[in-house]
Amino acid sequence: MMSDTGATVFVVDDDSSVRKSLGRLLGSCGYDVELFASADEFLQRLPCEGLGCLILDVQLSGLTGLDLQEKLAARHCTLPIVFITGHGDLTMRLRAVKAGASAFIMKPFREETLLQAVAQALVQSRNGKQTRNSKGRHS
Repeated sequence: MMSDTGATVFVVDDDSSVRKSLGRLLGSCGYDVELFASADEFLQRLPCEGLGCLILDVQLSGLTGLDLQEKLAARHCTLPIVFITGHGDLTMRLRAVKAGASAFIMKPFREETLLQAVAQALVQSRNGKQTRNSKGRHS
């Protein structure tokens, strides 16, 4: 699978084995990857500029993935989010998708499923960036 040049995939998961494994998988596909152990750690970095997407565990210690999604929206961060969870239910999935999640994937998942969701999220990121850039030029 070809990766997007210049795209960064941000991974937020408090399980270090999951985080590292996702980092290896995405790195082996040519993506630039940044790993975070918590939502708070990610918020301190807040990488909302440029081409990228966020892989976000729903169940995090401290701020949850859904809480982080709300905070990012409040800060006008349009980074597409791919949620991953082992504890999701329909209500949680609907809440995430209604708030703009690009995908909601249940653990365990196939690598191909995640990689397809990331590719789709990066298309969404690129399209959103082009839209924002064209609005800026025509203002």
